[in-house]
Amino acid sequence: MNLLVIKTSAGMAMAAGAALDDLKLSEIVGAVAGDDTILVATKTQKDAEVLKNHLQKLLS
Repeated sequence: MNLLVIKTSAGMAMAAGAALDDLKLSEIVGAVAGDDTILVATKTQKDAEVLKNHLQKLLS
């Protein structure tokens, strides 16, 4: 329950993952980016919810 999966356009996950790392958000333990998907690990389920809400606000 402490994992987030972020879908991106094809070929953009590495760039989006790097941008996510640059935000230096305390909720993020680590992230792995593929071609169009980023898997983000957080410390707790609550951190995953906080991070999801934060990212949704950034993208809206």
